[in-house]
Amino acid sequence: MTTTTAVTPSTGHTMNKRLGFGAMIASATGMGLVGLLSRGAVPTHVIDGETVKYVLGDFLATGRMLTGALGFLLILLATRKWQALRTTRISFSVVAGGLAIGMSLALYVSSTLMTTIANAVFLIYTGPLFSAILAWIFLKEKISLRNGLFLAMVFGGMLLTIGLVTYSPENGLQVGLQLGTDPDYPLKAVGDLFALASGVFYGLALFFYRYRGDMDSGVRGFWNFVFGAVGALVIMAIRYNTLDPSTPSVMTRTNWVWAAALFLICGLFAIGFLVVAGKHLSAVELSVVAYWETVVALVIGFLVFGETMTPLAMLGGAMIVIGGIGPIAFMVKSRRKEPTARVELPEPVASA
Repeated sequence: MTTTTAVTPSTGHTMNKRLGFGAMIASATGMGLVGLLSRGAVPTHVIDGETVKYVLGDFLATGRMLTGALGFLLILLATRKWQALRTTRISFSVVAGGLAIGMSLALYVSSTLMTTIANAVFLIYTGPLFSAILAWIFLKEKISLRNGLFLAMVFGGMLLTIGLVTYSPENGLQVGLQLGTDPDYPLKAVGDLFALASGVFYGLALFFYRYRGDMDSGVRGFWNFVFGAVGALVIMAIRYNTLDPSTPSVMTRTNWVWAAALFLICGLFAIGFLVVAGKHLSAVELSVVAYWETVVALVIGFLVFGETMTPLAMLGGAMIVIGGIGPIAFMVKSRRKEPTARVELPEPVASA
């Protein structure tokens, strides 16, 4: 028989596991709705005879970041941590981490408007791969053979998901630089690149999150969203001058209702439940449950938009998820053998 409560030795805080898991599932579900809400928030237009969405994901990401900043500010005021916010020193890693996560979310939301939701959500979860590579290069962290195999699995899954490795009975297995195409998504190649770039910036954010462990989580969360909004605006400026010069003025009243829902559900809703989950679950548990977002996104893509995946793409998505969860599972096993060992894990995407 398993218990639903536990006590944190360092603080004496009683952890309600049932509440924690429920809150984390709710938070990850909120983030899994990004694709649905972003597509409802953005109108379509015709380019060269093809009907495509305006690429306004960066604007939606900016709104979500500002809503998140407001949410954390309210949390800090409610928990009487205003003084901590005023006195905490802002370092380069805090600024860089916020900018990176803002750029990641802007690219991710934009990718859901151009490629399949499955591709978008799987490719942003390649972030831990790029974070590990950065830590290996700059922090000289060693990568064990086992973790190296998991990272290779993520990399292989990435190649399969975006269509760099394809298979057909006529041509057999092919490897090339031609990104996968889809008549239903004329901008799929660009969308896949945006999704992959969102994974790169997510990995960069995870890398910078390793610093300033002394910072209060609420204070860091606030500045994370503030600088995240700035990062999303940077992507917006680049997109406006290179890809799509559209502005929110093209959005209808209905689009704005969808946008408001995205800000609230993927912002305040997801963040609020994440804060609750963080008080009742360990970092390991948070990281594992965060992958529920991929399940929600896949179900929405299939049921709402009729999106399907090729067998190779499905295999690639599974490889990314297994490659991400695998190291966490072995960390849990190691932690059980060494109860006093400290295990640090990256923040889940739902907290971005």
